[in-house]
Amino acid sequence: MLWGGVAGAATQTGTDPTTPKDLRAALAGGDELPDTISGALDFGRADFGTGLSQCPQAGLRNQALDQPTSDPLAAATSHSGNIRMNQDYSCFPQDETSVAVNPTNTKNVIAGANDYRNGFGSSGFYSTTDGGKSFYDGVKPFPSPTNGNDHLDGGGDPAVAYDSGGTAYYADIHFDRTDLTNGVFVARSTNGGFTWSKPCVAFNTTDPATDAGAVCGGNGDPRTPNDGVVQYFNDDGTDLTPSTDKEYVASGPRPAGTTPTCFAPVSKAPIASGALGCPTDVIGPDRIYVTWSLFDTGGCATATGPGQHCSVQIFEAYSDDRAHSFSLPHQVTGSAPFCLGIFGDNSCDDSQASTPTVSSVDGTLYVAYENFNTPDENQYLVSKSTDGGQTFVGPFFVSTVFDVNYPRSSGNPDPAAGNRPDCGARGQADARSVLTNSCFRIDAFGNMVVDKRGGAFKDDLYLKMADNRDGSMQSSNGDVFFFKSTDGGLTWTGPTRVNDDASRAPVVATEGGRDCGRIPGRICPATVPNFGNDQFFPWLDISPKGSLFVGWEDRRLDTSTTAAEWPTSRSRTGNYLVWFFGAKCSVTTADSRDCEAPEATTSPQPTNLVNPASGTVPPGAAQATFPFKNLQLQDVPNNWDYTFRAGIFAGDYSGVTTNADEKAWAVWTDSRNGRSSRNELGRNPACEQSDIFSAVVNLIGVNTQPGGNTPGELNAFASAQCPTAAVDDGSHGGNGDHKFHGDHRR
Repeated sequence: MLWGGVAGAATQTGTDPTTPKDLRAALAGGDELPDTISGALDFGRADFGTGLSQCPQAGLRNQALDQPTSDPLAAATSHSGNIRMNQDYSCFPQDETSVAVNPTNTKNVIAGANDYRNGFGSSGFYSTTDGGKSFYDGVKPFPSPTNGNDHLDGGGDPAVAYDSGGTAYYADIHFDRTDLTNGVFVARSTNGGFTWSKPCVAFNTTDPATDAGAVCGGNGDPRTPNDGVVQYFNDDGTDLTPSTDKEYVASGPRPAGTTPTCFAPVSKAPIASGALGCPTDVIGPDRIYVTWSLFDTGGCATATGPGQHCSVQIFEAYSDDRAHSFSLPHQVTGSAPFCLGIFGDNSCDDSQASTPTVSSVDGTLYVAYENFNTPDENQYLVSKSTDGGQTFVGPFFVSTVFDVNYPRSSGNPDPAAGNRPDCGARGQADARSVLTNSCFRIDAFGNMVVDKRGGAFKDDLYLKMADNRDGSMQSSNGDVFFFKSTDGGLTWTGPTRVNDDASRAPVVATEGGRDCGRIPGRICPATVPNFGNDQFFPWLDISPKGSLFVGWEDRRLDTSTTAAEWPTSRSRTGNYLVWFFGAKCSVTTADSRDCEAPEATTSPQPTNLVNPASGTVPPGAAQATFPFKNLQLQDVPNNWDYTFRAGIFAGDYSGVTTNADEKAWAVWTDSRNGRSSRNELGRNPACEQSDIFSAVVNLIGVNTQPGGNTPGELNAFASAQCPTAAVDDGSHGGNGDHKFHGDHRR
């Protein structure tokens, strides 16, 4: 189903999913990329202004001279075992996290996040060299473009990784906040993430452009032309400029038979290591891979076939010289009998949210992504490369993704876009997936990792994602699901539900099933039912010894709140406040069913389109055994209505990683320092903010669990006002510092 990519105009509310859709028309809809384009792009022109405020700062060791007015929640959040990573006082959000541990020094940890401390969104970094006792943080340098501006300041979609030698890499997107110039970039750090290189799009001193005429910046700029540039587009003034989005990065050994190479800045011609233009001392120990989505959709209104600017494809490029230069892009997404192409063929040409992983044994590259070329429900697919990213085979089918039945925002301006006009009234874009009781955007994205051990483990893959198969548009019940392949992604076994709290599927006869209110004949009950509480934004990793760790956002502990920051959004008790949870499980035997539920099954690759009937109960709804041990990691409840502009955004993912010491780092978006600003004027309220917090988990042995909260304490978190004394005079006027300059980049 084309909810993702750019198909928000094709809302399925009130339609029959067995009816063929005009996918090209959906892509050309006037509703801009509403479901899966990244938040960094979605809010690319948001201006947070310069108004000063004093907001709660739990987790900071250093304190400012002028302390904010205390409130009842300040005491409840001041004593915590969680680690705050960002050290700023800006009272602006940080969200959407990625984390990596230095393989040469496990006390050196870096994280990345969307960071708004400068008044607009870009890419923040948070680094420690003492195992989390202290952090150094900031905003990564902006790339230098060639569109006449000094830098591309808008950015986000953080992705961090190390190579085996300890060099750190930070991949992200950047864009001009005033036009369509954009690209994918990689910065590197050789000192543990404390300073970062500044990517440079090459200027050319010759016409036509040549490799010899490429220069970086002005006179005396020592950077290599196109240093750190993966793909770049200047706004061409035709409204056909493609948009890069949702990149991710991974590193690993080069496959046998491949040799390290640099690439010329303009022609991208390969330069052998040791030749002029590719000194051997720039070659890194690993190949760095970046994958991303390319929204090439400007021609969809008139396109009649492929190649006419109407697709959302996954691409990959690689670097052998520590991100100084990158190869030409290679298309990851291909075709398969289970894909319904935009123009009626079998192309898998509407995909998003790719994550690469590299075998540390033989260098095989695997890429997982969500695909929307289906009759109705979406699907998770995997492609792989055995020649170092030059060519790809696949895709291979992993699972149906049941995420078209999430609640949908509406009324901004289209009342038929979904079933949640309360979210449209708060500023959420039409047809965005949201959760019951809340209006922040949600997705089913996940990630995949390959086993780090050799022998029979070397082609074992582990993937997780979250969807709403056990909920409905009336009452969401997102769960986290795990899938496993022992043959390099050719076949998959699953699902195994990771979260072990109570969860059940909606009954078709009395509750309308998972599609109540979405298709004809599926009637929602008069009273909103409770199928279970939501889990979302999962991530996983596996340690070098085979310990799997999964982290996610979780609402299970809120069974009692009735208060709500936005009363028009409250439809059922509980399922409102958020905590971060984790789970661990050990894979001890190769090619086994370790960490799989007994109910999980292995399915053959489909030979046609996959379209589960609406009345069927999806796999994973009736699971009795839970192999993953669940852990509460966050010791303070969060109200995500306090994260970003009336609670409409809190990132798209939350990262975890493991290390050789059998420990895991979990890093999440945390709003414990946020408060309500609903009664303030303007659209940049002073007290709405989020920070980046973390926890370290022992993968072997026992972890201490935080204590619980009483219902009264939880209701206090559900509605907490911003003290007016915290706001600088004049900073919250509707047309002053907090003026809003547009929700969408385009």
